[in-house]
Amino acid sequence: MKKENKSVVVSEIKEALAKSTAGVVTTYQGLPTAEIVNLRHKLREAGLDLQVVKNTLMRRAAKEAGRDFMEAHFEGANAVVLGYDDVSAPARVLMQFITSSGVGMTVSGGFLANRWLDAGEVNTLATLPTKNELIARLLGGFQSPITGLVQALSSPMLGIVYALNARIQQMEEK
Repeated sequence: MKKENKSVVVSEIKEALAKSTAGVVTTYQGLPTAEIVNLRHKLREAGLDLQVVKNTLMRRAAKEAGRDFMEAHFEGANAVVLGYDDVSAPARVLMQFITSSGVGMTVSGGFLANRWLDAGEVNTLATLPTKNELIARLLGGFQSPITGLVQALSSPMLGIVYALNARIQQMEEK
C-alpha cells in the first residue's frame, strides 16, 4: 500500500475511533468470507462498523484519535467493531453473532469511552439491556406508584358498588 493510501486509511479510522463511544476488538482469522459479509450486514443493521486494517495502521489511528491505551492490544489478525450511540450494542451484536453462528471468533477486549475493557468486561457489557429497554423500565417504575394509588383509591368504591349490587339482587329474589 502506498504511503498516501496509508495516510487516508489512518485518517478514516482515526475519525471513526474519535466519534465512537464503544468498541470491541475481536479475532477473525480463519473466518470464511461469507461469514464476514454476514457479520458486516448484521452490524450495519445495528448502526455499527467493522474495521479490518493492518495493526500498524490501527495503532497509529488509535494514537492520533487520543486512544493510546488501545495500541498494545493490536496483535495478530484483529477486527474492531465500533459503536456510536448505544454503548452496549457492539458487544451485544458481536456476541450474539458469535454464539448463533458458532464461528471461531474470540473477543480479546474492547473500550468504553477512554477505558480499556478485558474480555470478561466485554461479555458483561453484552448482557446489558439496550437504551430503549432501560428507558421503558424507568418509565414503568415511575408509572407503578401512580397505578397503585389509583387502585387503592378505587378499591373502597368498588366494594360499596359490589355490596349494593348484592343487596339489590337479594331484594329482587324476595
